Amino acid sequence: MVPDLQNLMLEHGYDEWRAYRQSKLAQIMFTFECAERHPDVESTALHPATFMDTKMVRATIGEPHSTVREGADATARLAADLDLDVQGRYFSGRDEARPNAVAYDADARRRLWDVSEQLIARS
Repeated sequence: MVPDLQNLMLEHGYDEWRAYRQSKLAQIMFTFECAERHPDVESTALHPATFMDTKMVRATIGEPHSTVREGADATARLAADLDLDVQGRYFSGRDEARPNAVAYDADARRRLWDVSEQLIARS
């Protein structure tokens, strides 16, 4: 899946799962691009846990898959472990992971960055 740069805000054909997937991939792509453009700024992408036990998950999914503690632990680890190299990397829980292949597409990341700048300029 490549973020739909012509409909990044999903103004046409909105679907909550598409929005979730597209925004998560865009976050990872933006992290990789930011790390490349600004190596002096720490940029890390994290998927802390899957369907944590929250009101939103219980209302939409039903049974949670992970605890809030698991998500908090993954987040705290990245923030507090000063020996861990997190720059320009993606983590799922406590482990480094490989996202969708499009996150490694430098041209797609640049286009996403450009569209993001245009959206910011409009606001």
